[in-house]
Amino acid sequence: MEATTTLVPEDKSKIDLQEKRMAMAYFLVMTSFHLACLLAFYTGFSWTAFTIFILSYSMKALGITTGFHRYFSHRSFKTNRVFQFILGLLGTTAVQGGVLWWSSHHRSHHRHSDKEKDIHSPVTHSFFHSHLGWMWSKECFQKAEIPCKDFAKFKEIKFLNKFYGPLIILQALGFYSLGEVLNLFYPQLGTSGFQILIWGFFMATVWTWHVTFSINSICHRFGTKRYDSNDESRNNWLFGILAFGEGWHNNHHKYGWSARNGMKWWQIDVTYYILVTLSFLGVVSDLKVPTKEQLQAD
Repeated sequence: MEATTTLVPEDKSKIDLQEKRMAMAYFLVMTSFHLACLLAFYTGFSWTAFTIFILSYSMKALGITTGFHRYFSHRSFKTNRVFQFILGLLGTTAVQGGVLWWSSHHRSHHRHSDKEKDIHSPVTHSFFHSHLGWMWSKECFQKAEIPCKDFAKFKEIKFLNKFYGPLIILQALGFYSLGEVLNLFYPQLGTSGFQILIWGFFMATVWTWHVTFSINSICHRFGTKRYDSNDESRNNWLFGILAFGEGWHNNHHKYGWSARNGMKWWQIDVTYYILVTLSFLGVVSDLKVPTKEQLQAD
């Protein structure tokens, strides 16, 4: 006879306390990141630091859009195990949670989009909560309704999820070391380890946060609705550009399984262009996209 376990009130209180502590920890970490950005006034500006800021943002954002979102959450294309790990690692650099945690919660978001169980909906919650506050709530750390079991079977993906924290620290050390190396061998660039740490790590991460989180908040309130997607998702051209195609959010909620979000030629979708290029190179395959018949019917 199979044994079953139930949580006694004492166990539930311990779990509740743990979730509250995690929420407080995330609040402190994210607040610290925002405050660290102010140190840019101390480190000053250099074109080298600004270039690394842009490159770092692109790495983090594409890690989310290509990896965490279109691959791990929606399986909109296929790839090999090595590139799968690279996608997971790139997404981890965005400091938005472990790959399995992020993907599981995103799948739950699509199941309950703009309903009560959608913890980052501006329809059922406040705009601030949908944008940022949800990551400081204990609900954020409760077990996801749709666990990402399909990718949890890979040891290297479980490694990325388990050691998410130490990997973030290593990333920060990497940016600092990069600045020190540049200062040592190319002093004419006028940069330093501390400047690259602030611009390449803290500022790029915070910028990525707000662009990514705007898909939850702004793109469920402001924009146009091309499709009836049973929620308030909107297409927003600005975030279509800033978030490398994620701003065509109504399109995405209609065709969540699609590797392509920009369905019209003028709907810029950098993530999809990269996936098409990678498919030509044989790195990814089986890109799922709606047919012309499906688009015309809708």
